[in-house]
Amino acid sequence: MPDQPGGALAPPPYTVAVVGLGGTGLALVRRLARAGLAVVGVDDDPAALARAEELSPPERPRTVSRFPAGLAEADVVIEAVPEPAALKRQVLARARPLLRSGTPMVTTALTTPLAELREAAGADLFALRFLRADDLDAVEVARAPGAGDAAAERVEGVLTAAGMTAYRVVDRPGSLAPGLLLGLLNRAAWMVHDGYADAQDVDTAMRLGAGWREGPLAVLDAIGLDTARDLLSRLAETADGHAAPAPVLDELIARGALGRKAGRGFHHYGREEGPRRRAEPTAPPGRRVVVVGSGTMATGIAESFVRGGFDTTLLARTEEKARAAAERVEFALRRTGADEEAGGGGFGATADRSVLGAVDVVVEAVVEDLEVKRRLFAELGAVCAPRTLLATSTSSLPVADCTEPAGRPADVLGLHFFNPAPVMRLLELVPMAGTSEHSLARARAVAERLGKRTVRCGDRAGFIVNALLFPYLNQALQLLDADETTTAALDATARSVGGQPLGPVRLLDTVGADVALAVQRRLQADPRCRAPESAPLLRQLVATGHLGRKTPGKGTRAYLTSRAGASVPAAA
Repeated sequence: MPDQPGGALAPPPYTVAVVGLGGTGLALVRRLARAGLAVVGVDDDPAALARAEELSPPERPRTVSRFPAGLAEADVVIEAVPEPAALKRQVLARARPLLRSGTPMVTTALTTPLAELREAAGADLFALRFLRADDLDAVEVARAPGAGDAAAERVEGVLTAAGMTAYRVVDRPGSLAPGLLLGLLNRAAWMVHDGYADAQDVDTAMRLGAGWREGPLAVLDAIGLDTARDLLSRLAETADGHAAPAPVLDELIARGALGRKAGRGFHHYGREEGPRRRAEPTAPPGRRVVVVGSGTMATGIAESFVRGGFDTTLLARTEEKARAAAERVEFALRRTGADEEAGGGGFGATADRSVLGAVDVVVEAVVEDLEVKRRLFAELGAVCAPRTLLATSTSSLPVADCTEPAGRPADVLGLHFFNPAPVMRLLELVPMAGTSEHSLARARAVAERLGKRTVRCGDRAGFIVNALLFPYLNQALQLLDADETTTAALDATARSVGGQPLGPVRLLDTVGADVALAVQRRLQADPRCRAPESAPLLRQLVATGHLGRKTPGKGTRAYLTSRAGASVPAAA
């Protein structure tokens, strides 16, 4: 089945019947009517019919009918009743005898395969799959076996006329982008349930650290927490490894906090904005900073501190590494004129470890190896002055494991910078149980002077952003490994239907398969993260050296292409 956007021309003036006038059905009615299509709104509930009648003229259906009246005139029927398969089968079976021959039926079932509905609906059955009824610019369309080409052209013609880009996908529970995204959203809800991070910090982290327009919990609010909880429950029953819905969803639903449609969910909406978070206290951070390390993250962090007005020293293992790192930092500062800015800090690089003895802040940015970090923090605890703020910039290791050898719990915490450090505004702040309030206040002041926004979370592998993104990438690879889609189609649907800034394949190739595998293994080893085992395809990518951008010509797509070629016997 092709997996590119449908390209049908604008159709003749079809009449579309939408059965079920709840949130999803009304959104479809509005979209179709605004596009100038003749729309019949159909429901059994008088209140739902009244809501459809009350829509403004550009969005109001041409007629509103009590189910099943009004279906006989339809050229396409879209069923939009709630998700339980039994209800959908009942509605489709009652509608089918009333339709003209050749009229396709389209279900909005997201978690129910078409095979379970085909007997009730007949041959020309399709599934329209999306996650947010308030964002219908792009959708995924699955086609039941036996559905005719003429019916498919009619369905795609209606979608095109309504301004929806239709991506043809295989029929599977959750589809492609919606299922991937629901898994990530559920992990975000579990973070809140666990008390690991609050909703505002989770959403801020994904907006600033991953480029999302809205955070995952705001997306759940937009979907509707009751709808999302129902979808997640059904996905958890499949063999795709979806976790059970986070209990916080049930807790919010029980309080009537259903999301945006109720004015409150994980967040508050409209007039009821809720209490604003109080400003956290800060304390003078000191001016002297040492960044330990000489790689990309270390030089980026050092550059950030210089720009923030700190007197910054980069400490490398050798003088040769120090000179090379200094050149990179100084070039970056000159390129932007930052070395001439008023208020900029001084900068130097050295291999002389005596600089650690008289400093206010130390940021560790060495290789992501636990033993290397532990040896360094043992040294820092021994040589740094009392109350020196000691921070690790680890991206996936537990902060406590890295910093425990320092022997000074009040002074240590995690400061996770994002790459490129001078550009990315997010800073994940990870205090320990013993971190003093004074150290926390100083860390916040550091972030403030660097122009960063802090989010606070507990100490476990991956923190917020990585703990959400890497299992999502892992699940995407499972779809590719099962030949459920192609790399191009997966990236396209994730961006268009899922609203992601980057498709999962491009994101994986950007961060590197080796990095993804290391992080995924650390997440999987921590039961609190509820992360699945690393995908076989991810392990194969690393084993064959297909790491992505860092290995030009050897990324995910190239590996899958070569593997497919190797599996085809050569011609005699």
